[in-house]
Amino acid sequence: MNRKNIIEILLSTTQYTPEQKDIIMKLEEAKLEWESSKEYFQVVDDPKLVDYAIYREDQSRARYIYFLLEARRKDVTIDTSYMIEDLDAINK
Repeated sequence: MNRKNIIEILLSTTQYTPEQKDIIMKLEEAKLEWESSKEYFQVVDDPKLVDYAIYREDQSRARYIYFLLEARRKDVTIDTSYMIEDLDAINK
């Protein structure tokens, strides 16, 4: 099961408002972008691209932190019990 499926299961519950769902999706996208930028930094070897890789990682980390703070400010919490029940049903 990939992350996209897990997020879809999580958001399929009615406990989240559209605004909260949007924040969760943007937070997940920002996290994936940050992970991608960290991987890019590990493989880049051209000195001109190293600066870009650093900029990209800083930018994506800042975006992730922004959405994390937005989630906290708007009291977005993730109830994993829904995910566990749905994942158990899928895996059977």
